[in-house]
This record gives sequence, C-alpha cells and structure tokens, in this order.
Amino acid sequence: MLDPRPFAFVLVLASATLFTSQQPATTSPPQQPFGSGATAIVVDAIVRDGKGNPVRDLRKEDFELLEDGVRQQIGDVAFVGAPAEGPVNTPAETATPATAVGENTATRPAPHSRSGPRFMALVFDRLSPEARWLAYKGAMSCIDGLQPDDYVAVYLSDLTLTMIQTYTNDPEKLRRALKDVASRATASFDHGATTDRLKDRDERGNLLPGDADPSVPVVASAESEGRPVDGRTIEAREIAAVLQATHGSWEAMARDQQGYATTNALIAVTSALGILPGRKTVVFFAEGLAIPDKVLPQFRNVVATANRGNVSVYTIDAAGLRVHSKDAETGRAVRAMGAAGINGLGSIGMLEYNEDVLRRDPRTSLTLLADQTGGFLVENTNDLAKGMRRVDDDRRVYYLLTYTPKNNDFDGRWRTIAVRVPNRRVTVRARGGYLAVRTAAGTPMLAYEGPALAALDRAPAPIDVPLRAAAFVFPGRGDSRVAILASTDAAALRFTRDDSAHTYRSDFSIVARIVDARGNVVRKSSQPYRLSGSADQIDRAKRGEVLFFRNPSLAPGRYTLEVAVHDALASRSGVHRATFAVPDAPRGSLQVSDLVLVGRAERVADAERKQDNPLYVGDVLVYPNLGEPIRRGRDNAITLYSLILPAAGAAPSAELEVVRGDSVTRLPVSLPAADAAGRIPYIAQIPIQPLTPGTYVLRLTVSQGERKEVRDATFAIVE
Repeated sequence: MLDPRPFAFVLVLASATLFTSQQPATTSPPQQPFGSGATAIVVDAIVRDGKGNPVRDLRKEDFELLEDGVRQQIGDVAFVGAPAEGPVNTPAETATPATAVGENTATRPAPHSRSGPRFMALVFDRLSPEARWLAYKGAMSCIDGLQPDDYVAVYLSDLTLTMIQTYTNDPEKLRRALKDVASRATASFDHGATTDRLKDRDERGNLLPGDADPSVPVVASAESEGRPVDGRTIEAREIAAVLQATHGSWEAMARDQQGYATTNALIAVTSALGILPGRKTVVFFAEGLAIPDKVLPQFRNVVATANRGNVSVYTIDAAGLRVHSKDAETGRAVRAMGAAGINGLGSIGMLEYNEDVLRRDPRTSLTLLADQTGGFLVENTNDLAKGMRRVDDDRRVYYLLTYTPKNNDFDGRWRTIAVRVPNRRVTVRARGGYLAVRTAAGTPMLAYEGPALAALDRAPAPIDVPLRAAAFVFPGRGDSRVAILASTDAAALRFTRDDSAHTYRSDFSIVARIVDARGNVVRKSSQPYRLSGSADQIDRAKRGEVLFFRNPSLAPGRYTLEVAVHDALASRSGVHRATFAVPDAPRGSLQVSDLVLVGRAERVADAERKQDNPLYVGDVLVYPNLGEPIRRGRDNAITLYSLILPAAGAAPSAELEVVRGDSVTRLPVSLPAADAAGRIPYIAQIPIQPLTPGTYVLRLTVSQGERKEVRDATFAIVE
C-alpha cells in the first residue's frame, strides 16, 4: 500500500494479491473480430437507414474508415447476418474476413453469413423497486426472442458482483434468474448524498441566490420566487457550515464507492467476455452511473477493456419516463455552481465541478459508456422492450471491416476510429477506438497499461527509466509461490509542481507479466501510481523508492518475468526481463526455495501480516536485494534467506560456499529445527570485511538422503 503521508510513497510488501489469471492459450487461438496485432485491425460497424432498419447491401467502396483522423485503406468487408429476403443456407460460423488485406474486392458484394454462438450479459445495477420492475419487463422481452445460438447470463452489480445465472440458452432458467434479480433488494446508498451539494447552499451553508431552491420546481418559469432572505444567527450559520462540510465529505465518498463498485463489475464482465471470439453484448440496466474524478480512470478502463474484447455495452436508463427534464436539473446545478464561485470557489474548482455535474446526469454518464463502446442508450421510456429489440437487431446484423493501420508504431496509446458511409443517407455506429498494443487480443488490458505493454514489445527494449526486477520461487505443499518484485527510484521519474495550488504530482505505472516457454502470457498484473502531495515535500518524495510486489502460484516449468515501467508525464519507459524456473519436485521430497539476499527487513504486527506471503519469517518481513551492489563501510554483513521443506526421515544438512572465480570459501551451516508447519526458514549473515571489491556467487547446498538441492545468488561488493 502507499504511505498515506503526502510526502512519502513506498509500496509495502504486505500485499498478497494474486496475478490476474488468464485463459490458457490454445495451439491456434480463435481470431478476435476486434483487436490489435502485427498486421490488421478488425472493427464491426452497425449501419441503419433513416427509419432505423439495418442496411444490408453495402460494399467495401461504400465505407470510409479513419484512424486518428487519417483515412485508412480497407482490406476487406464482411457482412454478418441473413439477407432481408430470408436466411442463407450456409453452415453456422463466425463471419471472419478471409480475404488477404489489400486484395481488390471493390467489385464483389459483401459476403453474407450467419454468426456462431452469440453471447450477451444482462447486468442489473442497484435499482429502486420501480426501476427493477421496468428492467425486468424489458429483459423478459429479450428472453422471449431467444434463438438456439444465443447464450445469455444474468448478473447483479451491488457492493459485489453476483452471477444469478451463468451463460445458457435455456429460456426457463433465464426467466427464473430475471425473476430472482427483480426481487432482490440491493445496498441502500444515501441518495441524498449523491445529489448536488451546491444546489442550495455555499461552502459555509449560506443559501444561494437564484431559482435553485428545493421548493421551486425544476421546470418553473424564470419569474418564480427566488430564495428567502437568510435571517439566521451567526452561531446557526457556523453550525450549518459544519454540517454542510460533513455532508460534502460524505457525498464524495459515497459517490466514489458507488462508482468503483459499478465500474469494477463492468470490467469483470467485459474482460471475461473478451476471451471469446466474435461480437459480444453487455446490457447494463441502471438509473445512472457515478463517475466522479477519482473513478474516471476506472471508467476509462471499462471502455478500454470492452473495446479490446469486442464487447458493446448498451445502457438502459431503468428509471423510465422521467417527470421533468434532466437538462433542467443540470442547468440548475451549473447556475448554483456559478453562484458558489462568486462566494469564493476557485476557477479551477469551478471547471472541475462543472465536468462532474455533467457526468452526474444519467443521460451523460450512460451515453458516455454506450457511445464509446459501440452501443446506445435507451432512455426516457417505460417501454424498455422496444429498446431491447433494437439491441437484438445490433447483435445479429453488422459489418466487419479489416484494415492495416498506416501508423505501425504500436505505442500503447488510444487511437480513435471513425467509420462513415459518405454517399448514403445512413447512420453508422462503431466503437470509438483501441489501445495500440501488439499483445494477444484475448488478454484483458486496462487503459493505463497500454504504454507499458507497448514498451515490452519494442526492440531494443527501452531503458530510459531504470528498473530492477526479480522472481523468487518458494516451494509449497501444493503449487509453488513466486515472489515477484520490481523496483525503481523516484528520482528517475518526473514530478510536476503546481505553484498555484502548492502541490506536486506524478503519474506512472508498472506492468508485470509472466510468459511460459511457449511464449504464452500466463499471468499479468499492474499498478497505476498517481501520487501527489505538498509542494514543499517534493524533494523528499524524489528520494523514495517505488516497490511493486505480487506472489502468484505457478505450476512447474520455465518462465520469463517481463516488467515495464512507464512515466506518463515524461513519456519514458524502462523494461527488465529475467528468466526463472519452478522445479517439478516429487511430492513429499526435499524442496528448497531460491536463495534470497536480503536488502532490509522490518518487524510487522500480527494483524498486518499476510499468511500467504513467503517473504515473512516469523514476524519479520524481508525485502530482497534486487541486484544493488553492497558497499563496504556502509554494510557490515550480507544477510541471506532460504525456505527449506524437508522430507520425512532424518534431518537435512547444508553447506554454504562463497565463490569468486576459482576461489571457494566454505562456511559452516547449522540448520534450525522445522517449525510447526514442517518448514525450515534458514537465515544467516556473512561479514563482508574479509571480502574485497568484486563479483561473488553465494551457493547453498542442502542434502537429505540421496537428494541434493543447490541454489545460487550473485552479488557485487564495491567501495
């Protein structure tokens, strides 16, 4: 975790979060209809005429496609869906363009095909009882039109994500699931806390001027009575100011909590669908979506994950037909914000608040999510079934366009896509873009990960930001644990100072992935760091160290650890790679962990310890040395640590050697007795005074019966 003090930042090795487990790769992975690769991008486009009907007769020359405003050469166009006159007698298959990019297909019609299995997730957010009933009726209309190749799942997004029904094409199971989700009460947030705290009072609780008083209807005319004269005593105003500040703090935290819960649920659903081939659909029933400033990066992750996995999100405003205009409410909030600005709110704060007010509007937030993922918003209606029929049309009839980007520098940044049909009176909807990274399309990816992952694909690997990393294998009675660590110096990162606000900030991210011997990514994890503090503490912050840690379980095999750090403010990156092996030891036999040279250690209270973290030795947490040289005069000894799992029978023995070239120094070793868990945590110190500057190998040999295990660690001594 990050040190909460504003002047220091260190990621403490108390986190034991596992790497995100990825779907095991197959020999020939299914082609994703939308993804980034070495040669081509494939994007789906939905085309409708003026009456909203699907347009089915377009050819390649009818389309125009732009990436970041630059027109691209379309290689192939495939039509998915049956022609208007009836179904086509072709085998059911995913319509994937088979023509090579660049082949001349301008004169031939777009192929017609039926798609393979279609997957759709119905996600119900926290809804009021009235909204649950409307959402239930709308979703039931979708089930009534279910076809044999449709697979639908039902989720409830509350404080956690609950799967009510896994993907199935059984209508009766889905009807029971919808009835279940419609009858479930969800967490009750303080709806008052999510309303505009400036709509009636300023930061000291004083009533604001204008027509925004709660007693005045939002649709009232301009001649409506304004606010009454504030005749409170000074004491009453001070008390009101305290209450207003309390309410404001609670409002911010409540909106953050709601926003994180919802966006986390959407990322989970969209990333899981992303590993499947073809176009997928998420229908999100909600009464709004909280996107405060803190949640905005996570919202961008939802969009990036959905676009990468070819998942279109359709948002349904389950509040139904609203009594009054949300535009009027938004306008009231903006006017109240202006009045608050007159009373002392800074211009920067006013602009930030204005953006936040706009994102509070259900139409704004839900439209953002739908538009940026290729869907649309169904709003201001009690007949949600009609909107669901439009969603169903999108799922069954669309075009796939393939092109090779003219910009072949896949730098991990977001690229916008625009698809047009310039010579026809039609509307076109397509997802807004993609993250330009050459990684497997089935691997989930968050928005901030893009530049760091792109750095891993560059040759030669960038070294603009120094990065140290290592993997240490610790055996277990089941799978082995691997302690993954990466470190960089804060001094190598860019910090910007805002003199007007008297603050500093930094923005960087670390991504680590584990690749097996076949080149498949089997684990991936990341961490964004957006740090800030008081400007007078910037020098102290630059002297800190950033430490990234995970400890996944891995099966026996040979692996490569790939770590990248990307500094967003400086547009610089660093990459480090290290190979390691997880031994395939017979169960019940002698096992020995990697030999860890300890950089430092700290005592940790019982309540803060992570039981599955292999770097704990009793109540002490050890921080490995990641290759830093050992300095004579500063360091008195070298501390080493290894975890031994003995087999049954006689106690094991050990030998320690210090090797430099042909010189070998043997040191006596006395192993302690095994602990209650049957493990032997071996810690020893070697004085460095007798050692002259140079590079050494420390070798630990553990023997038990006929089995012998040898572990090495290299270190350097400098003056």
